[in-house]
Amino acid sequence: MSNQLSICCKLCYKTFTTHQKLFVHERNKHLHNKTIPHFYSLSQPSSEQMFFYINSLIVLIKKKLGFSRHAIGKKRFSIETFPENIFVYLFKNEENFKYSPAKHKYQCYFGGLAGEIRLKQILQYDQWSFRQNPLTNTKGYVLLEDYENIYQVKFMWNQMVLSENNREFTLGRMTCNFIADSGEFQEK
Repeated sequence: MSNQLSICCKLCYKTFTTHQKLFVHERNKHLHNKTIPHFYSLSQPSSEQMFFYINSLIVLIKKKLGFSRHAIGKKRFSIETFPENIFVYLFKNEENFKYSPAKHKYQCYFGGLAGEIRLKQILQYDQWSFRQNPLTNTKGYVLLEDYENIYQVKFMWNQMVLSENNREFTLGRMTCNFIADSGEFQEK
């Protein structure tokens, strides 16, 4: 009689003996998964909640943008208490959205000019990707495309659990990665 733990894939119900085998299966068979098995349990956020978290994203992106050569390069920020339902309702219909049930992790990325335009729509703000310093005529901006490459803004959400004294503490963390650049701008 076998006493092995069986772990089930929430997408195809195949069982595995370790979490690692489940992760490998999910990566090989369900890499671009958009199905959220527990979607019915995620309440639709109010417009006030959505507006609050959208504003948070805009403010944190802009805080990472500077005007000097020291402000360019890879940027990252996290919101440690970002609700899962907000992330899902913001990004679930996007082409590059995916969900890993085994890791309870979401990803969505936007690249190039098309990504910038789509984020203007999602964030409901045309100037989300830059800030200007009129005194020095310099601009800090999210780099999404240049003459050689296309870059991405990547949003991720994952669940974190702390177990202590027979109690579990759960929270969701949203992380955003992008490339920042700066340069001069012309007054029109």
